Amino acid sequence: MKKWHKWVGLIFTFFLFMFATSGIFLNHRRAISSVDVSRSILPSAYQYENWNNGAVKGSFKLSPDSILLYGGSGIWLTDSVHSSFAAYTTGIKEGTDNRIVNNILATSENRIFAVTTFGLYELNKDTNEWKSLSHLIDSRERFTDIALAKDGTMVLMTRSHIYTANEPYTHFDQKELSTPDDYKKEVSVFKTMWTLHSGELFGMTGKIIVDLLGVVAIVLCITGLILTFCPKIIKRKKRGGKNTKTDVSIFKGSLKWHNKLGAITIILLLIVCISGMFLRPPLLIAIIRGKTKPVPGSTLDSKNPWFDKLRCLRYDAFSKDWILYSSDGFYKLETLDSTPQKIRKAPMTSVMGITVFEQQDSVNWVVGSFSGIYSWNKESGESLNYYTGKPVEPRRPGPPTVTHAVSGFSNDFTGKRIVFEYGPGAQVLEEDKQFADMPASIKAGRMSLWHLCLEIHVGRIYAPILGVITDMFVFLSGVLFLIILITGYIVYRRHHRRS
Repeated sequence: MKKWHKWVGLIFTFFLFMFATSGIFLNHRRAISSVDVSRSILPSAYQYENWNNGAVKGSFKLSPDSILLYGGSGIWLTDSVHSSFAAYTTGIKEGTDNRIVNNILATSENRIFAVTTFGLYELNKDTNEWKSLSHLIDSRERFTDIALAKDGTMVLMTRSHIYTANEPYTHFDQKELSTPDDYKKEVSVFKTMWTLHSGELFGMTGKIIVDLLGVVAIVLCITGLILTFCPKIIKRKKRGGKNTKTDVSIFKGSLKWHNKLGAITIILLLIVCISGMFLRPPLLIAIIRGKTKPVPGSTLDSKNPWFDKLRCLRYDAFSKDWILYSSDGFYKLETLDSTPQKIRKAPMTSVMGITVFEQQDSVNWVVGSFSGIYSWNKESGESLNYYTGKPVEPRRPGPPTVTHAVSGFSNDFTGKRIVFEYGPGAQVLEEDKQFADMPASIKAGRMSLWHLCLEIHVGRIYAPILGVITDMFVFLSGVLFLIILITGYIVYRRHHRRS
């Protein structure tokens, strides 16, 4: 048991330290939203090339010869033939995470608004600067979308609520959407495991407890290294006739804290470890479609049927109704006060949500996600593959496959339809045309610290080293951590505590 605990722990120390540190940062996204790292120092998979990695989500036509490209790389001004690009983010809060733009729209008075992950902005066309209106919305939730009704009502959507405002858009009222006709008070097992792992299941108190467990894990790593190497240092000094009093004191203190912290927190550490293992393959497959009742008294036990589910909202100017996309699927509403009706014949979408939702004419919409991009007929429910124009084949049972992970779409450039895929980047559907090369100023982009921590936490950052076993990294790490915890506790009970 001692050997297993020592050598497995020694091998795993670096990864456990990175798990703990990145996990603490992941729990406080807003607090670190202004901190970035250069993509140039990251593996090649994270560097921009041909508008990939979510750099572009959509486009907005300012004028016949002025187009805004927006998405994960911020906002860029170009022309109809994309001859040049200039940053267009003056006034938006610093930090890549603060400049992830979800949507841009214009009112009938030609006032232009943009919604980011954490903010709402209006463009001052005289100065080309964005003015923050975020203070008008009393919410700490992430913003997901913005839409405009025919009567000029602006609707801002967060992950759980909508906020409405009329001209001049100086006051927003919170609105809770009605309970849908197919509602059951259930949450996904995945969501339960996710919030249990982060502590969010029990609100801020839970998150702080998990943060403290992260600190404990870091201390266990440091003290474990001291316990491994300090005895050799002490022996070497004794042979040289040097004073070892300080080294012995450090060793004894480290042993005391290593044992006590490990023993006191082992149950909580086991819960965090096992819940984390279920968030990635292969254990993820067992729970991905599972539903359960929300834990009583937890944050998931909400009276709001749309809690943390709202993702996208569009107003259909032809049929004069609304289409809502949530983590539970597509819904239709005659008005925002109506009962949402589930749309049964909807395009295939990824569990990560849709990235493209644009109306083409009175019945056809372009819908894209990491499951591909489709032309969807709202009336008939038929979906066609947007690349080929052929009907979509029924999804076969088994693990989801990703062939075209679509992150954005633009139809604002003359005679071009451009699909932005997460991996290969810009794909022009017209064979005889091309899109612009990615300028060096955009290629030299930055990644938010939060997203970097996410890549570290799930192990994708180690892909150049791990190769094909990258998807199994979290599971294998969980097994190793379980071995360390269990063997360490047994050694503590049978030896140190008895003595």
